Amino acid sequence: MLSNRLFSAAVFMGFIALSGCSDKAAVEETKPEPTAKEAVTTEPVVTASTDAVETEKSAEDAEVVVEENPPRFASITDSLALKPNAEWSWDTLASTPDVQKWDPKTPTKNEYLPEDPSYSIWGGLDEHGGMAIYGTKAKPVLITIGSGQGVMEDETGSAVYKTEDLFRANELTPVKSNCDTEEDDLFSQRFYKWQKTGHQPLYIYAITDQANAGTSSDVGIAKSFDEFFNPDYSNALTNIRALNAEYNDITCTFEL
Repeated sequence: MLSNRLFSAAVFMGFIALSGCSDKAAVEETKPEPTAKEAVTTEPVVTASTDAVETEKSAEDAEVVVEENPPRFASITDSLALKPNAEWSWDTLASTPDVQKWDPKTPTKNEYLPEDPSYSIWGGLDEHGGMAIYGTKAKPVLITIGSGQGVMEDETGSAVYKTEDLFRANELTPVKSNCDTEEDDLFSQRFYKWQKTGHQPLYIYAITDQANAGTSSDVGIAKSFDEFFNPDYSNALTNIRALNAEYNDITCTFEL
């Protein structure tokens, strides 16, 4: 009797064990498939903000334009250009980039010519030239950039500043004047309107003088051609000429 009970208990426990395994397998086999909503949420999501960041980054990259072969002194002349309704000031011009040394850096009168009413500052650009700025005590009026090289150093004057060293050709418009010189003259004088996009027009004279001792150049920048012939700056602008072909004094006119 006892053995039968033991046998029955053993069979019963074995049945329970087999039933448990069978039930587990059944659960695994009948596990429901994920719904469409659940399947969608398991996919990687690209947010709108990520797309916006990537688009903005691409736009910034597209805006970066590296200029090939800019003028040698483009950083200087670019800083001299005036936005609409803007004026030069002594402080801003004394902060012109890439000027090696100012002497003086604050507007000063010519101690050798007390009768000269103009004030000026001067800054060196390299061993061959520099930039001088002239005006009243209150504000600058005109800027000159000059250079020179002796024949003993280089008879071709290769280090002398040329117009293309200062300005981009597409920003210059030649202005015809009765004070122009002949193209083959050793002394060359030309006039231009200079205007950068989004800036005021400025006016320029460009002079190159090939003499026996060497070659020199002089470029003037002002808001009007009239400033170049203002008597207040006659001691500073000794290179510019108001002469006709017969070397008679004339009043320079410009076809703007």
